[in-house]
Amino acid sequence: MAGLLPYDATPAEVALEETTASISDVPVPLRDTWNPDTCPADLLPWLAWTFSVDEWSPLWSEQQRRDAIKNSVTVHRYKGTIGAVKEAVASLGVACEVQEWFNQEPPGEPYTFRLILDGTQDPISQLQLQKLVAVVTAAKNLRSHLDSVVPGASSTAELFVASVMGVGVDLVVNYGGGNLVSNGLAISDGTYKSNSFNI
Repeated sequence: MAGLLPYDATPAEVALEETTASISDVPVPLRDTWNPDTCPADLLPWLAWTFSVDEWSPLWSEQQRRDAIKNSVTVHRYKGTIGAVKEAVASLGVACEVQEWFNQEPPGEPYTFRLILDGTQDPISQLQLQKLVAVVTAAKNLRSHLDSVVPGASSTAELFVASVMGVGVDLVVNYGGGNLVSNGLAISDGTYKSNSFNI
């Protein structure tokens, strides 16, 4: 590329032009950088800041951080609703149900809600619970207050059931005398007894 500097350019200006001449040859994968699925892991905090993620922790797994960024647009679109609270908690990898005060039995304090967690057999640590409460506080509406968090755990197992039915029949056959050999047994009086089972 031909230089655009005037003939009386200073040595510093010439050096700067030579340094920046090949800047366009440096690959900058902008499309990958703006995608939460393909963004390099070390750039995720800046992408989260760009997407206005309310709660962020470097202690989360890489997949949790990517999910928090992906769910940020949905959370901001429905912020202040039960759906936004569920999406925000789901980005942490925990399923939950939100039970508002008028759906509780007996009814709770007005404008409060209860968070019922449905976790797996892995327990939730105190630090994870604090992060979860912070995420819920950022996603809920201003008039509602978190009353309690009810942790729950569910496990899945497969049940196998089998049955066997057997019917036994005793059969006696008289041959009118003589020796009969069956299965290595000689019955001298002409009587043959067989046990057969049908399954």
